[in-house]
Amino acid sequence: MRLSTLIRIGGAAVILAGVLRAASSFATGGSEVERQALYFIVDLLLLLGAFAAYAQNHEAVGRWGAAGFLTTVAGILAVRSSRQVPGLDLYPAGALSVASGWVLLSFAWWRAAKGPAFVPVLFAVSIVTGLVGQIVSGASLSAASGVIFGAAAAGAGRQIVLGVSSGSRNTAGRMDP
Repeated sequence: MRLSTLIRIGGAAVILAGVLRAASSFATGGSEVERQALYFIVDLLLLLGAFAAYAQNHEAVGRWGAAGFLTTVAGILAVRSSRQVPGLDLYPAGALSVASGWVLLSFAWWRAAKGPAFVPVLFAVSIVTGLVGQIVSGASLSAASGVIFGAAAAGAGRQIVLGVSSGSRNTAGRMDP
């Protein structure tokens, strides 16, 4: 299978993750199991997208991009293990890590002139919105933060897919099964 095919799948995955994350901001009802299943799917798709973004641009994004990629992966692992550590809520730190990692990765990607400027800006705005919502009493901004994050993720996925279509240098290799 060609690496470009895997990267294209990762790009589509992060687009879907963005749409699902934005939509989940407005989802009401449903059982806890259903919500957790949705969040697991979003996190899995975000993880696939992070791998695709880094694989496609690893040469161009340098150390900052690598740091962003690793921060995103660590954040997703923290979010997913949040309920497994009794007495310790890892979700807030994990969510901040995921968003911060995407900021670093997409900013390095933009700086290398391979990505759109609005993606790191939207990821950063989603962090600020989420933090303000946590700090300011009465400010329920989690839905807004989720929608902004979802838009940023969809934008990143779109850029990944467009990068593969334009024949990005890093995607020409072939992976043998």
